[in-house]
Amino acid sequence: MSLFRSVSLIKVTHAPGDWVLGDWVEGEKTSTPFLGSWQPASGKALEVLPVGKRSREAYKVFAPIEIGFTPADETKQISGDIVIKEGIEYEVSAAAPWNNGMISHWELICTRVPANGEGTEEPEDDETP
Repeated sequence: MSLFRSVSLIKVTHAPGDWVLGDWVEGEKTSTPFLGSWQPASGKALEVLPVGKRSREAYKVFAPIEIGFTPADETKQISGDIVIKEGIEYEVSAAAPWNNGMISHWELICTRVPANGEGTEEPEDDETP
């Protein structure tokens, strides 16, 4: 990963939860610090995302191949890993390993996770007489 300027990032993985004696127990979170290249995602790169995520703030991240990443999959209802940069959370929305023989790496598209309540406003009813 020495071809790009690297920044400090943290990968957060959520282990699957499970039912224990009739109660849902969330899975453990594991944090892994790593260095990666952080760049704005182009419109073309966003085409691989579901339509609902294309309007979110998005970045392309190049990360070491040694760290595995799980992207979100809405069809299978799988949440993606979280990448934290400067305290802001981004979900791994797409991930592809690149093993080109020169510098093997992950190419990720990370979309900003809306803050609590952000983007959840109900549209107001149109009160026309």
